[in-house]
Amino acid sequence: MPILAANRIKKAFGAETVLTDVTFQLQPGERVGLVGPNGAGKTTLLRILTGQEGPDGGVFTLARGTTMGYLVQSAHVEVEGTMEQELRRAFSKLERMAVELKLFEEKLAAAEKNACSLPGLLDSYGSLRHAYEEAGGYHTESRLRSVAVGLGFDLHDMSREVFGFSGGERTRLRLARLLLEQPDLLLLDEPTNHLDTASVEWLEGFLREWRGSALIVSHDRYFLDRVANRILALDEGEIKSYPGNYSAYNVQKELETVSLQKAYKKQQAIIEKEADLIRTAGTGEREKRQAKSREKRLAKVGITQKPRSEDSIGLDFGYCGRSGEIVASLENVSKSFDKTTLFEGVNAELRFGDRVALVGPNGAGKTTLLRIIAKEILPDKGYVRLGLSVRITYFDQHQGALTQEKTPLEEIMDASQMTLTEARSYLGRFLFSGDDVFKRNEDLSGGERSRLALAKLGLDAGNFLILDEPTNHLDIRSVEELENSILEFPGTLLVVSHDRYFIGRIASKILDVSGGQVTLYKMSYDDYLLERERRSFAHSHLPDREKKRVQAEKERLERGKMLSLRRERRNLERQLQETEEQITVAESSVNSLEEELADPLVFNNFILARDKAGQLQDIKRKLDDLYVKWEKLCSELEEMQEVD
Repeated sequence: MPILAANRIKKAFGAETVLTDVTFQLQPGERVGLVGPNGAGKTTLLRILTGQEGPDGGVFTLARGTTMGYLVQSAHVEVEGTMEQELRRAFSKLERMAVELKLFEEKLAAAEKNACSLPGLLDSYGSLRHAYEEAGGYHTESRLRSVAVGLGFDLHDMSREVFGFSGGERTRLRLARLLLEQPDLLLLDEPTNHLDTASVEWLEGFLREWRGSALIVSHDRYFLDRVANRILALDEGEIKSYPGNYSAYNVQKELETVSLQKAYKKQQAIIEKEADLIRTAGTGEREKRQAKSREKRLAKVGITQKPRSEDSIGLDFGYCGRSGEIVASLENVSKSFDKTTLFEGVNAELRFGDRVALVGPNGAGKTTLLRIIAKEILPDKGYVRLGLSVRITYFDQHQGALTQEKTPLEEIMDASQMTLTEARSYLGRFLFSGDDVFKRNEDLSGGERSRLALAKLGLDAGNFLILDEPTNHLDIRSVEELENSILEFPGTLLVVSHDRYFIGRIASKILDVSGGQVTLYKMSYDDYLLERERRSFAHSHLPDREKKRVQAEKERLERGKMLSLRRERRNLERQLQETEEQITVAESSVNSLEEELADPLVFNNFILARDKAGQLQDIKRKLDDLYVKWEKLCSELEEMQEVD
């Protein structure tokens, strides 16, 4: 039985019809990606399914008792208190059950004088404990920590007041609470927005293990590849289902388009042939009857609609000719902001034809390094040398090249020698039509600004293309056209992007910026991910003697003042590991004692049951102390890492 069924959903806003006949089902355990061009109605559909928007026609139903959680693109969380308090609200039902369990345990421990009431208490206690365990009640602390850290928060954030959070932090907080609430059905609208790559990878793993259902709107094709097991494509107000992930959908869609084009061409050829025979028919009675018969057959032919070409940008990067072999060389480049060192002593070399993607966590300095290479800012130390005949074409993710007060038409005409007609035609290639060209740039949407910035970039001719987050605000079709344009560009490429699918298509080398270091990997993005995983695995499985040797060598190369900090950090890590092991043992003891208390052989023995209940309370007190110690050690370790 489907967990959700939508039947012929319709929706219009004024004269604009968004949804015309949307019908689909979601089965329990499915993770479905919802894709379509910007403006197709994806968010509108989610709002209808959550009751925030009413349909003009059609119905949808949820299976009885289904709980639903909805993440909007910009979650304006209006709550009081700290982040931890907000996240713990996800456990409100479990906390009430925990209070009831504690009351039962106190009653069991005090039931010495009224042994006849013990069996009834134990029955009720056993039922409640089983329900609590099934709902994950014994793992709330580890779940809370795992989700918070996985989505990029730290222990310091847990004590911060939510009112001081940025928009991106509020969206991540809303997502964290939804994941902790564990609804039967998750509706996620662009869940990877505001997440760095590490957090997106964590979310992918979480959702793959998700036992509930999920309907996910996302422009992140890599994310959909790793999470979705079915794709719903929404376009022209209708929806179509494709089995498999995004890549499988892409192949099916391409084959479908080719098949439709062939069918259309075949039918057009038949129609043209029949029409020609009718036109050239003779004047005799027999010829007239044949022509009449052909006309009737032709009238009965079901006309195959001409396949609609999807709207997409028409970008062509201008190329000014070959540069020298060495395009850019970095020598001992360092940069700091507000006493925080982003990177130091960077030495790297880019050669003609290289296609390099800068990757790394948020705040590591990717865009800063890119801007240094683009000569937009200066390094604190070292220098960047550009090679012979290098001409840079630079895309700024903040569209700094656009003038707010201008219109798209003025922007293009002022940057070129185009006439008004030529400029309008050129803007049409970037999906600007009608009065769109007369809007002020400051009134454009994010997607429109990105397309205009790319249109202006296409007017330049260079041989070193430097792009900072060029896929932001673009729909999937436009990103694919951008990829094709980059692949056709014969020069050198340097790009920063969070779009891993995009990086996988266009990059042949990876420049990793993390931990204050910059490392060049001469391989594809997929191979880089495998290499990173291999190195992490190898390091984690080094023998203790080898780990100590590697650590000692690392310390020898670092400044002397850092040695004591690193020794202290190792001590904290050891204490943290020991504490985690003690927590595991204590949690296991709690589970064992609770299972024993549910055993008829125990709860029918008054003295034994009382002793077990007392032991359970003692271990739970010890467990609470261990949790406090764990948090203190984590906080100290985090402070140590910040100093380091």
